[in-house]
Order: sequence, then structure tokens, then C-alpha cells
Amino acid sequence: MINDIPRETSLHVALVVAHPGGIGGLERACRFVTETMLSAGWGVTVALSGQDIYSPVTWATRGRLRVETVGWVDSTIAGDREYRLDRIRRSHRWFRRVRPDVALFVQSSNTPFRAAVIAARLAGVPVVVTHRTMPWPVADHGSRRHMFGLVPGLGLYRRKAVLKTRLTAMQARAIVYNSHAVREGYERIYGYPRARGRVIPNAVAAPVGPEPRRPAGPPVIGFVGRIGREKRLDVLLHAFARLRSSPAPRLVLVGEGPERPALDRLASELGLVGRVTWTGPTDDVRPAYAGMDVVVLCSPRESSSNMVLEAMAAGRAVVVTTAGGLPELVDYGRCGLLVPPLDIDALAGTLARLLADQALRTELGRRAAELARTRHDPQDIRRQWLDTLRSATRAKRAAKHASAANKAREYRFEPRTVHGV
Repeated sequence: MINDIPRETSLHVALVVAHPGGIGGLERACRFVTETMLSAGWGVTVALSGQDIYSPVTWATRGRLRVETVGWVDSTIAGDREYRLDRIRRSHRWFRRVRPDVALFVQSSNTPFRAAVIAARLAGVPVVVTHRTMPWPVADHGSRRHMFGLVPGLGLYRRKAVLKTRLTAMQARAIVYNSHAVREGYERIYGYPRARGRVIPNAVAAPVGPEPRRPAGPPVIGFVGRIGREKRLDVLLHAFARLRSSPAPRLVLVGEGPERPALDRLASELGLVGRVTWTGPTDDVRPAYAGMDVVVLCSPRESSSNMVLEAMAAGRAVVVTTAGGLPELVDYGRCGLLVPPLDIDALAGTLARLLADQALRTELGRRAAELARTRHDPQDIRRQWLDTLRSATRAKRAAKHASAANKAREYRFEPRTVHGV
């Protein structure tokens, strides 16, 4: 039973998440945090909307991990954004029944969990929120003029949108971002309180054992991940088609996704048949990175990237855009090269430079591996998460202990002297 989790020796955390489908960076981060809490002996109850990605770890947790499908948001990550009384009551009943010590809300796409955050606070549960994506700017709806066009609008739509998003942050005892770019965006656009924010980057494990041997052949440019529109692999294909180095390089794309048919057609139109290889998804990325000389991410919008981290840990030269948190991920050019988003000429020129300079590729890979080992060490990232969640519960636990002490003093038996006895 949930109530059997020993609260004197461990914490019980409610993890509030939405996984509309598939395993991406957010899902891997959620699983990492979950395994971190379980390894510390804590109990975790997942309030799940969407796909269950936690089943693979339940067998080893001895009942300390429970997944409850609550469906607070739908496949479009909508349903909990409005502060409606019926939704707040529904979530409030859940928190009162589960009684966690702290609730960790994984927020993306500008706070899909809003009513549930309010419900947790009303139930007396401390809240920690984590943002894993760059904030979307508030849409500037044209403000109408009033009084026969003489008085300009007050921009109330924008102010209301900002306030709705900020309200969830004001309920949190800590706000965790995965990059400084994400933090700066929420604090600048939505006025998030800086004193409550902290950056905990993504973790990446160092490769174990000897590195797989690189197959002989021409140089390889690669990508590992979901083949989705947001990755803009069409830009990579166009840049790759412009390379004139000898021997002619190959492009290897590891993964699957909805954009593959369209990219197949584009590769054919660009005359790249035979030079582009699709391998499909893989559970073991080490051999994939071992076979690549350069790893590329073309996203025009990115908070951080597990793919880039994995490539860096494998000692590969990486090329990323200047979008979001990617520049800080590669230490602003010291551990990887930067190109403007959607700039085909700049990407083609950078790739040509790397393919022609093996010493540069080797040096970038060495620096990248060193940075990944130090800044993204899993043990250090786990410690930061556990410290953050512990800190969020201290005020509640202190109040609970004070209340218990007061009750003990109130009911303490005081022996009295009876005169004449």
C-alpha cells in the first residue's frame, strides 16, 4: 500500500507527468529522475497522463513505484491549463488520498499542469516544478481600441496569459531548468522568481568498456534520434548535398519517425541515393556513434539534447545550432561547432571544414568527452535532484515535528504531590 512507505527514513514523491507517446528526451529525463529517487530508497507514485514508460523499472522496486493513470491532460497536452474548480477538486482528492511528501511536476509547453499544481498546494503538498523545453513567447493578439477608437487597448490578453503561467511558478518551492537558456527565457518572458530557480543539466553516462571499432570507409556524418519535423533534417540533407570533399562522405541517420518518407523523397531529389543510410532505431547507441566522425543537430528550437550529450561522451565532434541551450551544452564553441539555425550554407561550410581537418575533429571530441564526464556526471546530477526535493520538504517536516512536539507537551503526564499523603 502507498501508506506503507516509511516516511521516517525516506520520502514519498508524487511525479506528475504527461507522455503522449514515444520515448524522447523528456521521457528519458523522467525515467532518470524516477530511478534516482528509487535508488535512494524513496517511494514514487506517478500521476500519469499518456503512455506508461515506467513498467521496465517496476519489477526491482519492491512496491516502492506505483503508476496511476489519471489522464489530467490529453494527447495534445491540454485539459489542465484552465484553473477550473472541478479540475482542482479532482486533483485535490488524488493528493489527499496519496498523501505524498512532495510533488514533482514535469512541465513542458508552458505549464500544462496548472489546476493540479493549485490542488497540490491546497492539499498541503510542497511543489517542485521542472521545465524541460524552451518557453513559447506569448502571442501578441492585437488589442482593440475602445471609446470609438480613441482609447488604445490595454494588452489584457498578454497580461492574463503571463499571469496564468506565472501562477504555477509562484506555488513552487523550487523551479528546476535543464539549461540556463530555459531559465532565462521563463524569467524574462513570464517573470518567474529567480530566487527559486536552479539549473540541473541532463546526465550522460560515460562509455563502459572498449570503444567499438569504427568500420573502414569514407567519413560519416550522423544523426541519432527521432525523425521528426522539429529536428529539421531537411536542412542537413541540403547541406550534405553541397559537400564536394573527397572521398565522398556518407550520411547515417539512426532512428525512426513521421518525417522519414518525406526525407527519403528529398534525398532522392537531391541525388543522394546510395549515400544516405537509414538504420532504424536502436537500444545500443555506442556502435552508432563509434561509426560516425561528425554528429549534427539542426534543430531551430532546443533546450538541451541527449543526443548531443551522448555524442560528446563518445568523443565525437558535434555541430549544433545556436538555438536555446545548445551553445552552453558545447561550452559556446570550445567543445563543438555552432551554426545559425536553418542556414544551409553555414552548415555545409562547417561540415566541409571538419571533414578536411581530422586533428580538429579529434581535439573537439577530446574536449567534449571531458566536459561530459565533469558537468554531466550522473552521480552528481542525482545528488542535485535529491537535494532539491529534500529541501522542498524541510519546511513541511519541520512544521510536522513542531506540531508533534507541541502535542506531546500538551498531553505529557505531570506527577503532582497530594497533600496529606
